[in-house]
Amino acid sequence: RMVHVRGRSTPPGMVRAASSQAASDAQVATDSGPKAVVSVFQEYLQSSRRFQVSQHRPILQWNFEGRMADSSVLEFRGIVGFRLDGIPHHVAGGWSPSKKLAQRDTATRALAFFVGRWGEQLLELESRSTHLQISRGCTDVQVLEDYCRTQPTCGGRPVCWSCTWEHGMCTALAEIDVLEVPHKFRGVSKPTEDAARVETARRILWYLQCPGYEKKFSADARSDTMAARAIPSPPPNWASDEAEHGALQIAERKTLLMRVQNRLQQEFARQLHSGQSVWEWSYELDEEDTEWPPLCRATVRVPVVGRSFTGRWERGQRDAQSDACRLVSKFLSEVVAQERRQPCEAVVAESRGHLDASGAGDCVDTGKVDHVQL
Repeated sequence: RMVHVRGRSTPPGMVRAASSQAASDAQVATDSGPKAVVSVFQEYLQSSRRFQVSQHRPILQWNFEGRMADSSVLEFRGIVGFRLDGIPHHVAGGWSPSKKLAQRDTATRALAFFVGRWGEQLLELESRSTHLQISRGCTDVQVLEDYCRTQPTCGGRPVCWSCTWEHGMCTALAEIDVLEVPHKFRGVSKPTEDAARVETARRILWYLQCPGYEKKFSADARSDTMAARAIPSPPPNWASDEAEHGALQIAERKTLLMRVQNRLQQEFARQLHSGQSVWEWSYELDEEDTEWPPLCRATVRVPVVGRSFTGRWERGQRDAQSDACRLVSKFLSEVVAQERRQPCEAVVAESRGHLDASGAGDCVDTGKVDHVQL
């Protein structure tokens, strides 16, 4: 399952995917270990001459989801974010019993699609022309519906729309099949739902190079998206259906305690003494509550930092413990962010002290950084 955030001027990898060398490398990587698959896919992404990835920027950004296959077995799905010819993409693979296998599966599927399926499609397009009759007065949304219904690339399946609202602005998300693979496209926010759908439809038609839309947009190699270290995040739960969403929530709840405990142990490994517990738990019950499970509030104390975290009243001890865990997780994220800022602040302070000592501090402009993303 894949998500394409925003659009692109040429369907993903169509020109480069047609090369015999790319197809050969993909086949060799698929038959090799997980590192070979990931490496070949990374090299394919770096082969774009127009959109070179900035130095010190990761080519692939990995994330993993977990679900409970049954009451005791945890499965993982790899989700990789990357920029393909300047456009942010996210690809989700299938479920695997380990993160390493999940990573291999996702990279293999991405190679098979971008190099294999798009390469085959390019050869087919070269042997025939694409005809699409557009009636006068049709909106961009209607053109997209007609395109998906009549073009083999989309398999004749209709467009599935959904919209989200934030701060009074609407963003439209369209799901279509491209070469038998589910894709989700998100446009930019607009004041109305109709305008949001039109904007997303125009970008999809450009992405697929529908006749008449080939030059509607162009990817900018100097854009903030290309310069940024992190790739924009996809919509929440974009790769899951309703049944999977429930399984993901169960896995999240069951593994939250373990993940936060591991983070604490890693962050404060040097401060912990041998045999010292990383946290201590206590619980309160609402004595006036007569329902089951009873209202409970959890408090966790982290001795190594001298802090306690008390969650909200929840139904049952497990939910109360999870709520307190989220507070600890938020605290850890703040600690990590502060540690990343401190070296930069120390360098600035040292630089200023040197300038003041030399008497040149008043006449030296040290510059201003508008945005730093660590």
